[in-house]
Amino acid sequence: MRHYAWGSATAFPRLFGMPADGPQAELWMGAHPAAPSEVLLDGARISLDHLPAHRPEMLGDLPELPFLFKVLAAEQPLSIQTHPTAERARAGYAAEEAAGVPLDSPSRRYVDAHHKPELVVAVEHFSALCGFRPGPEAAADVAAVADLLRTAGTGSEGPADTARVDEALNQLRTLLEAERLAEALELILRDAHGGFAQAADLVVPALKSVRPGSALCDGAADTLRRAGGAFPGDPGVIVTLLLNRVDLSPGEALYLPAGNLHAYLHGVAVEIMASSDNVLRGGLTAKPVDVDELLAVTTPAVLPLPWCTPEPVSERWHRYAPPCEEFRLDRLELDDGDTATWAPQDGPAVVLCLRGEVLLRSEASEIAVGAGESVLLTAGERAVLTSEGQSEVFVAAPGAVPSSAL
Repeated sequence: MRHYAWGSATAFPRLFGMPADGPQAELWMGAHPAAPSEVLLDGARISLDHLPAHRPEMLGDLPELPFLFKVLAAEQPLSIQTHPTAERARAGYAAEEAAGVPLDSPSRRYVDAHHKPELVVAVEHFSALCGFRPGPEAAADVAAVADLLRTAGTGSEGPADTARVDEALNQLRTLLEAERLAEALELILRDAHGGFAQAADLVVPALKSVRPGSALCDGAADTLRRAGGAFPGDPGVIVTLLLNRVDLSPGEALYLPAGNLHAYLHGVAVEIMASSDNVLRGGLTAKPVDVDELLAVTTPAVLPLPWCTPEPVSERWHRYAPPCEEFRLDRLELDDGDTATWAPQDGPAVVLCLRGEVLLRSEASEIAVGAGESVLLTAGERAVLTSEGQSEVFVAAPGAVPSSAL
């Protein structure tokens, strides 16, 4: 379990019956050295990142587990961030290693040599921001915010502050109307005169006067409330107006490749990614931000919403298979007594029981897997899952392996 300030105090106790001990943000299943899982092997516990050295045959032809699998519960927004390409990650990591920058240094940009494409699948209602909106659409909301702040006034702030905010938002609107997205993003993040920080500080109290049907759309108003409420005075609050708001229902998914600027707002989801922790942050965080590198790796273009529609393996078995060799993710919804078979494959897999309980049988063992519990299937291992009552199961596996079958 990873405890971050944005995590939920209620989601994991509600879903898995885990004791509440403050904000619980992410449950990790993987071999990433920052928080590797343990496997029970021959009566002893072994860290999953040590498996290649001790039992390499369990990973098949893979040198290491290529993915990191998570359950994520966000009570507050996560940072505005993007991830590098594999090439940039390798080069950045090598450069910082050669320069002797400690891995735990706040100035460290790349903590490993891998890219971090990621897939997020909602298990409850889940809200996210991802990718740039068309400039004129974003400009309209920026104009609405400017009007709102002028109407609401600045309270104890003086006229100079009003002028500074107006000037910043007018410059931003001009850039967005011209579709100059990279310049618009940089203008906010640099915030040379503090106008965007001031706007971010004023917008939440001003939103109290917003009514449904106003010029500022409901989605943008809710986003500003969430971001500004958690991070008052952070210019990243204004960055949210540049991004698409996407509200996911259970089972809906987004795939975020390198360069896609994004932030998760609220809700519970499962997430799978390449086994990396390379994150370039630009705001909505207490962690260090790196404006220069974030601008360098972000794709400043309007792209289609990155939906990842699952393919049916069977009526109740669906597969999310983005164009990524490190991972794919299967979702099974099983009724009492339903059986599904995971066929032998070249790589290992992680079975997570999200709801209910399943009995997992392989040649080597039999184990009951309850909500919140996970099991490692080794390379070449055939497993039969039998549902005890209604259950929901996710199976994470490498992306470039043969299909499993019912």
